Amino acid sequence: MKAHRSFAVLTLALIGIGLANISAGAQTVFTFTQLDVPGSISTEADGINSSGDIIGFFVDSAGRQHGFLFQHSTFTQLDFPGATATRTAGINSSGVIAGSFTDAAGVQHGLVGSPGAFTQFDFPGSTSTLGLSINNSGTLVGSFNDSAGQTHAFVKQGNTFQQFDFPGGHNTVAFGINNHDDIVGVFTNASGASHAFIRKRGIFTQLDPPRAISSVAFGVNINGFVVGSFTDPLGTGRGFFDNAGSFTQVNFPGAASTDANGINSSGVIVGDYFDSAGVEHGYIAVH
Repeated sequence: MKAHRSFAVLTLALIGIGLANISAGAQTVFTFTQLDVPGSISTEADGINSSGDIIGFFVDSAGRQHGFLFQHSTFTQLDFPGATATRTAGINSSGVIAGSFTDAAGVQHGLVGSPGAFTQFDFPGSTSTLGLSINNSGTLVGSFNDSAGQTHAFVKQGNTFQQFDFPGGHNTVAFGINNHDDIVGVFTNASGASHAFIRKRGIFTQLDPPRAISSVAFGVNINGFVVGSFTDPLGTGRGFFDNAGSFTQVNFPGAASTDANGINSSGVIVGDYFDSAGVEHGYIAVH
C-alpha cells in the first residue's frame, strides 16, 4: 500500500543552548544540547544520519503523537495519512525514513519513505509491525508480534522479510542497523531480564554495561560504536556508549534518566531524557 503523508514545517526550538559537559567515565566527555519540538509536551530523538539530520517523534498539546524530521535547523512534522499516531525512528544518508503508525483500529504498521510519501509494510501474518532503522542500502530492521503475542525481530530487504531471534531468548527487537549490516537490539532471557545484543555476520553477542541489571542497544554506526540504555542497581536509567566493549555512560546533566538512541558516522549521539518533573526531552550529544 502506497500513501502520501502530510507534513508541516515548524520553527526551530533548541532549548538550553548553554551547553553542559559531563564525564561518566575516563574515556569520553560529552557536550549536550536539549532538543524540543516547538509546542510539544514531550520529544524523543531516535536517529541521526551522516548529514546530521535527526528523526524522532513528539506528543502535541492535545496528546497526539507525530513523527518529526530536524534538518537545516527546522522541524518538519511527519504523519502517515489517516493515522492516529505516527512514530519515525530511523533515517539513512539518502533521507529515507523508517518508522511505524497506528491506524484507526489501533493496529500498528511499519512505514518507510522520504519526505512527501510513505509506504506501509507489514510482516506477513503479524498482528503488528514496527520499522525501527534503515541503512544506506535500504535494509530495514524492526519487530513484529505474532498471533501468539510473541515479539520477534526482522530484517527486510526489498519485499523479502527474514525473522530472527536471539538464541534461547524471547521477545527480540532489532532497533538499529549500520552499513555493514550489523544489528543491535534487545531480548528477554528466561528469567525475564532484558539484555542488549549485537549481531555481526550472523553471530550474536550479549552487551551489558558494568553493573547493569537490564540493558537495551538502540543504535550502531559504521565504526561499530553502539549506543543504548541500561538500568543501574538503584533503578536509574542511564545511557551508554560502547566502543569495542569499553562502556561510557551518557547522562544528560541533571536528568532523572537518559536514553542514548542513535549515533552517526561522526559519533554524534541523539536520545531523550526525563527531567525532575517527569517531562521527556530530546537531546544531541557530541564529544
